[in-house]
Amino acid sequence: MFPLVRELVCGSDYELLETGWRNNSNIPQVTNCGQHTDFSTIPTLFLVIFSPILFYELYKSRNSYLRSFSAISLRIIFCCLLVVDLTATVIYDFYLLFTKSPLYNAIHFYGDLVQYAGFCLALVLTIACRNRGIITSGVITLYWLLVVVCGVPELRYYITGRLYKEYEIHSCRAALYVFAYVCSALELFLSCFADTPSNGYIGKNSCPEYTASFLNQLTFQWFSGLAYLGNKKSLEKEDLWDLNERDKAENIIPSFIENLIPEVEGYRRKIKKNPEAAIPKNHPSILIPIFKTYKFTLLAGGCYKLMFDLLQFVAPELLRQLISFIEDKNQPMWIGVSIALLMFLSSLLQSMILHQYFHEMFRLGMNIRSVLTSAVYTKTLNLSNEARKGKTTGAIVNLMSVDIQRIQDMTTFIMLFWSAPLQILLSLYFLWKLLGVSVLAGFVILILLIPFNSFISVKMRNCQMEQMKFKDERIKMMSEILNGMKVLKLYSWEKSMEKMVLEVREKEIRVLKKLSYLNAATTLSWACAPFLVAVLTFGLYVLWDPENNVLTPQITFVALALFNILRFPLAVFAMVFSQAVQCSASNTRLKEFFAAEEMSPQTSIAYGGTDSAIKMDGGSFAWGSKEEDRKLHDITFNIKRGQLVAIVGRVGSGKSSLLHALLGEMNKLSGSVQVNGSVAYVPQLAWIQNLSLRNNILFNRPYDAKLYQNVIENCALVQDLESLPAEDRTEIGEKGINLSGGQKQRVSLARAVYQNAEIVLLDDPLSAVDSHVGKHIFENVISTATGCLGTKTRVLLTHGLTYLKHCDQVIVLKDETISEMGTYQELMNSNGAFSEFLEEFLLEESKHKGRSVSFGEDSKEVNELLRDLDQVSPAIRQRIQSQMSQEIEKTDDKNAEIIRNGLHKDEQTAHSSIGKSEEKESLLGAISPKEKTPEPPKQTKTQLIEKEAVETGKVKFEVYMSYFRAIGIKIALVFFLVYVASSMLGVFSNLYLARWSDDAKEIALSGNGSSSETQIRLGIYAVLGMGQATSVCAASIIMALGMVCASRLLHATLLENIMRSPMAFFDVTPLGRILNRFGKDMDVVDERLPDNIGDFLLTFSELVACVVFTSYATPFAIFPIVLIAIGCFAILRFYVSTSRQLKRLESASRSPIYSHFQESIQGASSIRAYGVVDKFIRESQHRVDENLATYYPSIVANRWLAVRLEMVGNLIVLSSAGAAVYFRDSPGLSAGLVGLSVSYALNITQTLNWAVRMTSELETNIVAVERINEYTITPTEGNNSQSLAPKSWPENGEISIKNFSVRYRPGLDLVLHGVTAHISPCEKIGIVGRTGAGKSSLTLALFRIIEADGGCIEIDGTNIADLLLEQLRSRLTIVPQDPVLFSGTMRMNLDPFFAFSDDQIWEALRNAHLDSFVKSLQEGLHHHISEGGENLSVGQRQLICLARALLRKTKVLVLDEAAAAVDVETDSLLQKTIREQFKDCTVLTIAHRLNTVMDSDRLLVLDKGCVAEFDTPKKLLSNPDGIFYSMAKDANVV
Repeated sequence: MFPLVRELVCGSDYELLETGWRNNSNIPQVTNCGQHTDFSTIPTLFLVIFSPILFYELYKSRNSYLRSFSAISLRIIFCCLLVVDLTATVIYDFYLLFTKSPLYNAIHFYGDLVQYAGFCLALVLTIACRNRGIITSGVITLYWLLVVVCGVPELRYYITGRLYKEYEIHSCRAALYVFAYVCSALELFLSCFADTPSNGYIGKNSCPEYTASFLNQLTFQWFSGLAYLGNKKSLEKEDLWDLNERDKAENIIPSFIENLIPEVEGYRRKIKKNPEAAIPKNHPSILIPIFKTYKFTLLAGGCYKLMFDLLQFVAPELLRQLISFIEDKNQPMWIGVSIALLMFLSSLLQSMILHQYFHEMFRLGMNIRSVLTSAVYTKTLNLSNEARKGKTTGAIVNLMSVDIQRIQDMTTFIMLFWSAPLQILLSLYFLWKLLGVSVLAGFVILILLIPFNSFISVKMRNCQMEQMKFKDERIKMMSEILNGMKVLKLYSWEKSMEKMVLEVREKEIRVLKKLSYLNAATTLSWACAPFLVAVLTFGLYVLWDPENNVLTPQITFVALALFNILRFPLAVFAMVFSQAVQCSASNTRLKEFFAAEEMSPQTSIAYGGTDSAIKMDGGSFAWGSKEEDRKLHDITFNIKRGQLVAIVGRVGSGKSSLLHALLGEMNKLSGSVQVNGSVAYVPQLAWIQNLSLRNNILFNRPYDAKLYQNVIENCALVQDLESLPAEDRTEIGEKGINLSGGQKQRVSLARAVYQNAEIVLLDDPLSAVDSHVGKHIFENVISTATGCLGTKTRVLLTHGLTYLKHCDQVIVLKDETISEMGTYQELMNSNGAFSEFLEEFLLEESKHKGRSVSFGEDSKEVNELLRDLDQVSPAIRQRIQSQMSQEIEKTDDKNAEIIRNGLHKDEQTAHSSIGKSEEKESLLGAISPKEKTPEPPKQTKTQLIEKEAVETGKVKFEVYMSYFRAIGIKIALVFFLVYVASSMLGVFSNLYLARWSDDAKEIALSGNGSSSETQIRLGIYAVLGMGQATSVCAASIIMALGMVCASRLLHATLLENIMRSPMAFFDVTPLGRILNRFGKDMDVVDERLPDNIGDFLLTFSELVACVVFTSYATPFAIFPIVLIAIGCFAILRFYVSTSRQLKRLESASRSPIYSHFQESIQGASSIRAYGVVDKFIRESQHRVDENLATYYPSIVANRWLAVRLEMVGNLIVLSSAGAAVYFRDSPGLSAGLVGLSVSYALNITQTLNWAVRMTSELETNIVAVERINEYTITPTEGNNSQSLAPKSWPENGEISIKNFSVRYRPGLDLVLHGVTAHISPCEKIGIVGRTGAGKSSLTLALFRIIEADGGCIEIDGTNIADLLLEQLRSRLTIVPQDPVLFSGTMRMNLDPFFAFSDDQIWEALRNAHLDSFVKSLQEGLHHHISEGGENLSVGQRQLICLARALLRKTKVLVLDEAAAAVDVETDSLLQKTIREQFKDCTVLTIAHRLNTVMDSDRLLVLDKGCVAEFDTPKKLLSNPDGIFYSMAKDANVV
């Protein structure tokens, strides 16, 4: 365009500079034509081209107008003045034209019109910016910069013309132009500042990025305030800014989901078209939605990268001109100065562009992490059960912590897939122009490397997939171990589980080794590539035509500069390939995850408008998608609104499955389901969040004081609140760690009641609470007559038969279908499955009574059932009573008398009803508080979970040393020396090349050279280069060996310490925080840290080489370089302290994401049932935003530092080139040395940038080692225990508790104090007490889960505190209340040490009444149990725990309400098994229901951590003033 304009305006004899400018010692003038064509057109053309960007920004802006009294007003005024000035100038031009004045010049007229158009457009844009609230504009700022710069020649023309009278000037035009120039300069000055936004535009803690000027944004100066603050103090979360609105998850996710849905739906359509075909491998892409969502960001990043790549090739040309200037002493000095300045300015422009590119790409990566994390979380909550079975918690956590991170990391390098080939092709093109056909030799090398690296990349991808599989398995195992840590410790299974984790880890390490070797091979290929290209190209060049092809300094160092440009894309290809392989594997895993089947609304719930609350017609359901997975079949029933319906059946009959079918958790194979109304759900295993007790009940609903208080009272939580340190404000630990089983169940029930839902599904909520509390809950919550849910539709799954008569309908399940259904009376009359079930229960109870000294509660239940039978079927009643009498007669006379008395007493009191108001009032009197004035809240600590510790200050040297010790000091030293050797060889090879080029020029001039000498020089250069490449490869291999050793050792140490940490540690530490160490932090140690260390050493050694050689070649530059280095270290000091702390804060803020994620997985059914999926998604997004609010400043910190350090590098370029220009006549300064010096200086900017980045990466990623080390030095349990017990210990089971006191953690109150008791061998002891009395604490102390604070416990005369924990726990047995299973085989869950034979295991299963169930499984003992035992019912899990106890059969057995989750028939069978199998053992039974311990030899009654009573049940019941008597009375035992 410009040549055409010039020819039209100026004619064909156009010149930009005045004639003879090359020989002019003064700076030449720009010609009149150049001033008014090129220099006038450039600014306006720039504004026209880039104004659409500003127009788009104006269109998208939703800000209000800017304040009137601010810089924008002055800018508009000056712009108006410029328009007026140019209007006057154009009018003056027209005047000259029409008067045909000789002063008229068409060139001036063209320039004035172009400038006038530019000023008018600038005025329009400035006014638009004011109206649309744009506080700064890069387009307008750069326009004014171009106007000022391009106006300098004309300004100089007028000034010199006026001062020196060298030529005639137009006074009027000069005055108008100078005025316009001054206004333009003022416009530029004002544009350097941001305008003041209107009120409400910016929040109190908003990021200053969007209130910063364009110049501040370009240099990241807006970050300086935080950098200074970080240098003064250790940053805390409160010091950081809020996340920008444009980066918040809620604002960026909708567009991504909108683009993702078509991909997923297209994939599902393929499956639906041909459901019988194999699942398509081309899963829905996630890269296409990402591209569609961020296409404009990618386009902007691509433009930045293209400009940077093109600018790189300016430097070699300037270097050629500089060397020519040094060689030609006749060229004027201003040319050399101009070359040096241009080198500086081009490098400066490159830096600005590069870091805007990095900033956009890092922000893009951050946004991608945000949307993918949210998408994974959302998908997880919507996964179908079939899909969920194949996706373990560990695998999904890995998707979030590892796979998404890899895709995020890849965004930084995504442009290199086209940029690197472009740089390579351009480098080869310019090399071709310089060296000719000899470049083909180097090109051939690059072509040959492609198949080699493709082969390596395929291998690496396969290894990555394999590694991720093992990583998933390891994280899954760790998740299960951490969730079941208490059970592991109680069973002393730590070593077994540790061994299993280490076996998987060893497989992962083997794959890591393979990857390291493959990476070393890739590194070797790319390290050899630049040197091989240079050697072959130079060699072929000088050998092709020895006489004419001489390696002069110009050719050598311009080629070397181009080789340096070529080296970066080649070197970075290794890393990009490696990351691309990892990203590809992660992309595949994410695609498979997003393709997984979701829960379909039609599968679960249809809404109707009938009077039915729940209606099911012919429903068949399966946990999987196939017919063989069917769990329920032919289910038909109709539940009217407001009815109370009970579901009963034996263990495994499908009761809980039916509730899950109503919730839509199961796949519907046939039939129809209608659920009309909102739903609340109480799961069998209570799901408790890590929140305050109040927030667990509110569950995202507004607080209603009156309703809340009613719920607390009705759910019997009043006394529990009074016992908590901060009442309902007390934080409940993960999974309700600081609540008992009954308390957790009541909190779960209170949550359901508070929701005020129309339909309430209750999965056996009364099994985990004491009987009198259960009765209170039924009366006040569930009962139609008196309960607060009386008007709601209630579906109650229960094992208690007492409450069935109060139900409107009873559904009996047998063999996974409905066998009977009707009212209680109807079922009693039917003589079907229900009456058989009832008959078996009564017979078992009669056997149980034969051993019991009191039957208050149970006998009342039995007599009520007998009375009901008498009314409906006297014959059945007589038959059962006759059989019960025979059972009673089998007992000894003493017990028979007690039994008869008990039965007589029960018959006298049997007429009292559960619904009578007198009983209700007395019960409420025991549980509810008296009317009293509310007390002020307690000033106590409400927080249980400790805030994650964040280290402050610099990373301690000890952290680095601990990592190097893990590598091996010798290996680390060799590794370091090899890298130093590699750098030195690089310096020597380049120095040798400089000497060779200088000598070659002299030889060419003298004609004394020989081909043999050339070959020798070429050989030496080749040896030096080969040595450098070989040393890099050797360093990679050494690094691979050392880093793998470090990974293995750090993981093993971390695992060992975690497995030996006391339970107090897990009580106050979220499991997500621990899992973060094994997941994210371990991944950094495995994969990122080794690369960081290698890259850091390589770039640091290259940086030192650059500075040293630049100083050596141009010693005059040493002084400015020293000053620059001091400034560099000052900047680094500000940066490192800030960046390090930001990384720590970012790492700490990741843990809540994983904790919330795991918590949500465990409670997914409840979340869906309550319809709060969206609220939990928003909470997850909020936690991601909180994490990104700490991450974003850290990526800005890198850019802030890089811009400043590259400015330092650019000053070094200026110093080196300037010194070379100024001292070009010095005798020791050759063209070769200047070429090499400036080549290094030009390279120093890129090297410095890379060094900064690697330093930052190393500094931030070594924090992973610091975080791992935190958990390797935490206190472990049992450190003072050294004694070994005899193999036969304990032989008798005698337990002596002597003045025993214990607390859960230092600083807390004693939970047991002064407990003294003696338990004889084989004695059966019941441990009772109200909530918080210390029952569970005593059993935990017996296993030393909590350590003694005073006194001791002796078993068979041996103080348990002296024994090794492993010995103690392995010689005792417990059946815990919460059944915990691990993923693996049935056999592994029973016997992880493989210490028992199959026959012994089958015998244990038979005694636990599980043998028929296990035999029915296709794989028997090798049946796979899913994560947490989710593919078994809670009752079946409890029976497996009992089978474990039967296998161990130690002399001491502890039962913690072991049969709470089984039906009454199975409960009776289990009690019989325990009595028979453990008759020679000491049995301690914690009683939540008094009837389970009434046949004990003695009862230990605890109250407030002390022994209140300890005697036989008979004697305790004979004391009406005793605590036990009071408890028995509350439970209607007496």
